[in-house]
Amino acid sequence: MAAKWLRSKFLGAGTYGLVFRAECVLPCSFNSTRTVAVKSSLLKSSWSLRLERDVLYELKGCKEIVHCFAEEDFNSIECGKEFYNIVLEYANGGTLGQLLKSSGGWMPEYETSWYACMLLKGLSHVHDRGFVHCDMKPDNVLVFDIPYGECKGVLKYNLKLADFGLAKKSGGVSCGAGQEYKNRGTLLYSSPESVVFGVHEAAMDIWSLGCMVLEMILGEGGLWSRFLDVDEQCLAEMIANYEDDRLSLLLPKFDCMSVNAKDFLRRCLTTNVQKRWTAEQLLKHPFITHNQNLLTKLEAQLAYKKMMKHQSSTQFGYSFRSSHISLGVC
Repeated sequence: MAAKWLRSKFLGAGTYGLVFRAECVLPCSFNSTRTVAVKSSLLKSSWSLRLERDVLYELKGCKEIVHCFAEEDFNSIECGKEFYNIVLEYANGGTLGQLLKSSGGWMPEYETSWYACMLLKGLSHVHDRGFVHCDMKPDNVLVFDIPYGECKGVLKYNLKLADFGLAKKSGGVSCGAGQEYKNRGTLLYSSPESVVFGVHEAAMDIWSLGCMVLEMILGEGGLWSRFLDVDEQCLAEMIANYEDDRLSLLLPKFDCMSVNAKDFLRRCLTTNVQKRWTAEQLLKHPFITHNQNLLTKLEAQLAYKKMMKHQSSTQFGYSFRSSHISLGVC
């Protein structure tokens, strides 16, 4: 490998690997270190990690998708076992799931809309390149601090799609994880067609995004928040039998949302795959565009207030110094 990575912190575990923060001293400087995330799995069961590396290489160039340093993957021996490792950019803000918990479990609509826009841009790139993510959920979205010079004070984070270990080529063979039900990915965010027929195409990712947006606005569990304690078989049956007119019945708080938010979610959470909107269509939906405009106005107002405060403090400091000088002369 090109660099000697020293693991400094355990970040989490998934179905197919462990993730660590790691550092190395850059060869050109003894005082500068590079921080990355290293994802590891046993070599004999590293197919998912290798798939993720290959998919991320195909998807490179999109700022809404985590970057993989594909040429820096390496093998390692630990406790007598051989591991395969890939190197990813490090997300200093953790995951969207963690951000939601730290925000009290939910977010206001304008903030949700901003983050949904980022996710849609990432999904649009994934689908345009002929891939399906197949496991969209808050824990598979990484959070990055907006660089200080770019932060305008309203929102402080950028989101990036990650965890492509279950991704597939659009139109390719789908392998369901279940026996009776055939979903691929996390059941809580799975679409009816993926559960019943094992169909995993771009429309499935859109359903999952709708579940995530619901969760951001209403709290843990989103669409199925009232059924988090049921077993997977029961949840799968409810997903399989979902009907479009049940949103208000499943979620009494749904009617309290804005008209734009409700319409956006209905475009995502329809059982008719042909009527489910694409990522490109959803980027033009009023829930996204109206809130983007609102956020731009909020940022402009905040920038103006900061400028006026700065000018006021500067003028006060100048008048104070002038008074002090005149008193000294007297």
